[in-house]
Amino acid sequence: MREKYKTVILKNSITNVTEIIKEIKNDILDEGNLFCYVKNSYDNTQIKNDVFDLMEYCTSIGFKYINTIICPEDTEKNYDNIQYIVWFAKNKEKMYFNKDAIREKHIWKDVEWGKREKNYNPKGKDPGNVWIPTLDDGKGNITNHILLDTNQTFDRIFNATIEKKSDNIFLLSDNQQDIKYKYKDNDITFKFMENKEKKLKDIFDNQIIKKSNNENTSAKVFFNTSEDMGNIKNGTVKLVVTSPPYWDLKDYFKEDQIGKEDYKTYSERMYKVWNECYNKLQIDGSMWININVRVRNNEPIYLPKLFIEQCKKIGFKFKGILIWHKSSGIPTNAKNIVDRHEYVLIFTKSEANGIKSFYINKYDDYKNNKLNGGLIWNINRKAGSVGKKTIHPAIYPTELVNRIIDISTAENDIVLDPFLGSGTSLIAALNNNRNFIGYEFNEGFQELMDNRFANEIKNYKEKRVKYMFNKREEM
Repeated sequence: MREKYKTVILKNSITNVTEIIKEIKNDILDEGNLFCYVKNSYDNTQIKNDVFDLMEYCTSIGFKYINTIICPEDTEKNYDNIQYIVWFAKNKEKMYFNKDAIREKHIWKDVEWGKREKNYNPKGKDPGNVWIPTLDDGKGNITNHILLDTNQTFDRIFNATIEKKSDNIFLLSDNQQDIKYKYKDNDITFKFMENKEKKLKDIFDNQIIKKSNNENTSAKVFFNTSEDMGNIKNGTVKLVVTSPPYWDLKDYFKEDQIGKEDYKTYSERMYKVWNECYNKLQIDGSMWININVRVRNNEPIYLPKLFIEQCKKIGFKFKGILIWHKSSGIPTNAKNIVDRHEYVLIFTKSEANGIKSFYINKYDDYKNNKLNGGLIWNINRKAGSVGKKTIHPAIYPTELVNRIIDISTAENDIVLDPFLGSGTSLIAALNNNRNFIGYEFNEGFQELMDNRFANEIKNYKEKRVKYMFNKREEM
């Protein structure tokens, strides 16, 4: 009779992990957990296998998706420093998970919580899905961000999922050093499997972007669907940056909006939008899509996977995944951790085109240089809505768009957002002296846009923002 395991950790390539899961699926107890340590793999300068492939496969064979933990590595080892720890359960109702065992101390009760003391947990703050612990000065100021080694992440997982010494643990890794690891006095079943996949040393090209001093930029907003962007000449846009609508999540109270139809129709409509974006881009243009996995009725909806497949079919080159790390997060249930990150999918139109790694590297968000310069940005977002009595939540920080525009365009280039919403990307474009085109299906957002533009665009009176209502005017 084969052993049954309470906690299983697999650390290897996405291809190898997928094969291993087939073998050990029945060896995990109903109350057990599966954690897969993986990195995206590359073929030349494109992603070949991504973390969403693994999510989709495990769900298809019966595992229940719980969360994805981001655990950055030292940027000196690899430019793509993102290690994903994808967490699945055999049975969500029976799974064992002790959140209290991995809580971190609050930065400072009076500073962090203020008048929200009812939310304060004396055991520590709710653990999140970005594992970068912090040190502080006792007055609410972070003094250091800590880079965890592999053994420390193993400890966190076992602390939260091992109930008693007799619980069986299984660990398979592609690193011989990992098998020297010991968790307290528990017996661990070790296996070593070498990962022979080629590692990518340099994903992105270093390219210098020429700057100009011309600030005669303008913006147009078309209140129409972006499924047909015939107003824009093909091959004229340098950057597409957007945060698209999720399927069946939020109602913006307009008939025929994208996101409130059945999933098949939603997929078909989104394909049309990405195809239009491809046609409008210059040959050296790029597209950045901010999106996350959504859980609906206790089942995951892998929208990043859908968009990757659609864009690759159209002809886009899938270049990388940037992690937007949000320090704030909403507390969740007892058997999960706080969502503190979203994905930014990076595509280019040309095989040869890169994403200017020189400019990505200049952002130092962490007080630890081993964490800076990689594919993770720590940008906080505003809580709540962008304005009172509005229906559009502020989930898309201007600073995120500022950075994307800075590293992928030159002044006077054209930036396009097919889902403009409250106008964040327009604000970022004009403030960075770029021309802008936006599509927004709901003309009811105009009042909100006007308010934001007047307050957030530099020298707004001198900038030109033109609203177009169902007009076929080509740019």
